[in-house]
Amino acid sequence: MFQTDVLIVGAGPVGLTLACDLARRGVTCQIIERDATANRASKAKTIQPRSLEVLDDLGAVEHVVRHGVADLPLRFHDSSGGVVDRPSITVRARDSFRTPYPDPLWIGQFDVEHALRERLHQLGGSVEHRVEAVGLVQDEDGVTASLRAPDGDRAVRARYVVGTDGGKSTVRRLLGLPLEGETREWERWYIGDVTVDGLDRDHMHLWTSDDGMLVLTPLPHSDLWQLQAPVPAGVEPDSPTRELYQRLLDERNAGITLTSASWLSVYRVNIRMLTDYRSGRVLFAGDAAHVHTPAGGQGMNTGIQDAYNLGWKLGAVVGGASPDLLDTYSAERAPVARTVLALSTEKLDRTTPRIGGDPDTLGAALGELADDAVTTGLGIHYGRCSGDLAEGPVAGDRAPNATGLHGPGFTGALFDLTRGPQWTLIAFDNDDPALINRTIPTVLHVHRINTDHGIIDGDGEFQRIFAPRRGELILIRPDGYLAARVPEDRAADLFDCLPFPVPVR
Repeated sequence: MFQTDVLIVGAGPVGLTLACDLARRGVTCQIIERDATANRASKAKTIQPRSLEVLDDLGAVEHVVRHGVADLPLRFHDSSGGVVDRPSITVRARDSFRTPYPDPLWIGQFDVEHALRERLHQLGGSVEHRVEAVGLVQDEDGVTASLRAPDGDRAVRARYVVGTDGGKSTVRRLLGLPLEGETREWERWYIGDVTVDGLDRDHMHLWTSDDGMLVLTPLPHSDLWQLQAPVPAGVEPDSPTRELYQRLLDERNAGITLTSASWLSVYRVNIRMLTDYRSGRVLFAGDAAHVHTPAGGQGMNTGIQDAYNLGWKLGAVVGGASPDLLDTYSAERAPVARTVLALSTEKLDRTTPRIGGDPDTLGAALGELADDAVTTGLGIHYGRCSGDLAEGPVAGDRAPNATGLHGPGFTGALFDLTRGPQWTLIAFDNDDPALINRTIPTVLHVHRINTDHGIIDGDGEFQRIFAPRRGELILIRPDGYLAARVPEDRAADLFDCLPFPVPVR
């Protein structure tokens, strides 16, 4: 007897993304969090274009777009009170990615979590706070989790458990799974949320010294600033306090007074990951599966995209698809983490020697932390399901958006057709009446895009992006990735990519 299909341990942005995705699919899920209240710490402070697409699909993007800031230029301060302004270090996605959200947004993690929690409530779910997993026992059919809560210990029987509980994951510890890699004890940073008086909130402010730069980043729509400063090499970090952080500012002649400090921490650079994100009926996402340097602002974003990849697969398996589908989760997402670990480490190593330099040198170094492919998440590619036609995006690529579509009762973009938990089949200039009979309202939508009737590619943008041949069939996964592109006489190959049978009517 199962109390829930999926037990999610950890209610940060990764766990909340997964909970929203499962809830909209009708998959029962329970999400627990050992902390007593919702997170109010900034932690991550940048959300990337691909993650914004994910939140759009889940119905949680509006709050984030409204509260985020796209352009946050740098302001360097010297010890004499002089300032030098430089452009923002974020990188706008190039036009060829065809995304509605080309700009990364500066925003506190707590605002992203708020948007996802609100969306989860709309979908009928909620987070159980002050509940901790203290034991896990797997068998062939499910997982029995022992939970500790203020009202007493209890056991929950679930088909699957997902650990989204951070770099110090309890779920991972209960299974004895190590994060393989390295911890750089010599690279540590003070970090925290503070308030200050009289500082312009339209810039990220930096002060440099022989001990390295100190950065104050305004968190939009709040009075908070995130403070970051390196712990000097060879020095054991002091306990983080407001007084310590004030001293760090005073040593740089910042002339700034901290009026309060809330979340304070010491960050250690870890470069580690699981070799496999699945252990039987227990899976991992986000920092529970991989941790890396903060260079490029990838932590929260990689985790959100993990959850988005996993959500539709868990939904399909709970609905009767082969459990082998879950093996594709780690097969697709672990290489992404390896790439992010390698690139973020290389970027940090290249930047660190220059963090005490002049504004031009340091500004250039910080500007190199981001790119518009891996960092934005838009250039990530997965393995192919079947052979592709020659031109345009191929199976394994993210499907770009195409605007200017219109037809009876519809005006919009490709993303409007694909939005939702279903698979989407696009038939280009293909009037085969049998295709529409393949529609399954809850799991497969079929749309015809034509040059002269039905949904019309009025601006020709769909044709310019995808370069489709007449009669071509394009299958798009629930996470917006192309599963297959085939000519009209190979429809059977395309339907073989689906994890469920499609009836022929």
